[in-house]
Parts: sequence; C-alpha cells; structure tokens
Amino acid sequence: MEFVRLYSSEDKYAEELISLYLEAFPENQRHTKEDFENLLNNNSLFHCNVVLMNNALIGFFHYWEFEEFLFLEHIAIEPPLRGHKLGEKVIGLIRNFSEKPLVIEVEPAETTEYGSRRIEFYRRLGFETIPHKYLQPPYRQGDAFVPLEIMSDKPEFASDNFEKIKSTIYQAVYGL
Repeated sequence: MEFVRLYSSEDKYAEELISLYLEAFPENQRHTKEDFENLLNNNSLFHCNVVLMNNALIGFFHYWEFEEFLFLEHIAIEPPLRGHKLGEKVIGLIRNFSEKPLVIEVEPAETTEYGSRRIEFYRRLGFETIPHKYLQPPYRQGDAFVPLEIMSDKPEFASDNFEKIKSTIYQAVYGL
C-alpha cells in the first residue's frame, strides 16, 4: 500500500479519486466537484492523497495541515474493499508521518447506525470524542449547519484548544 499526493485536478488518478469522492459522500457532506478541484489546484493547506495497491487506486484521504493539528476531512476505501482493515492501515500510516494531533468530524452515535460504527472504528484506533458542542458549517450556501462531534487522537489537546480548532476549521475549510 502506498500514498501518492495529488497537486492538481490534472494529475494521474485525479479523475478516479474525484469519482470515488462524489460517490462515497452525500452532497451535504462534501465540497462540490468544482470547489474540490479548486482546493486541489490552489490551496497549499489542503493535502489530497490517493491510496494505491499494485498501482491501482483503492481509496483516498485528504486533510488540512494547520500549524498545530491535522484536520482529516475525508477518507474512503473503494466499496468492494471495505471491511478488510484498510482504513485502519491508512490511519496508522497518516500517524506515522506526522506527530500533530489528528482531528475529525463524525456524526453523533445516536444519529445513525453508520455514525455509531464510525465512532467505534475511530475509538478502536485511540480517538476520543471531545465533549463540546460542534456544528459543521454547510458546504453549500443555503444548506443548514449539521450537528456533529469532534474526535481526536490527542483528546486533551483537542479539548483544551477546542475553540481555536473550531475557528481554524470554520475559516479554512468552510470559508466562514
């Protein structure tokens, strides 16, 4: 398994990655295709990586690298390969290349079965839910804020710096 960072929507694998991105996440939980391509082409804080196995794209992850933490915005594995611990391996490899705390947004456990499973997945990897109210800003004008939770693999840092983390994400990721 290897990661390849993409720097442009013209890079090899970009079309395949964008297709999986649009397929893996509901419209209200992701950027538009145009906004995503703009981030990929023009934002140095935005790191978009494909996950390859035998030179074939099996998934992707993208994160924002801020001064004090990484915000892992999305991670996805191709549907036929899910359930084979590839997501765990990807998270492990991300942790190997950065000492910075990882911060993620997740649906509250009581919202959906999928939200509950996702939280358990991250808990098994050492993440903890941060006990502060968090509303994810909308990706599109006119959409509503979504109640989510913040999790981190360094929960003390995330709890102590919650307002700064929230403000940083709101400004850089959502443009507020």
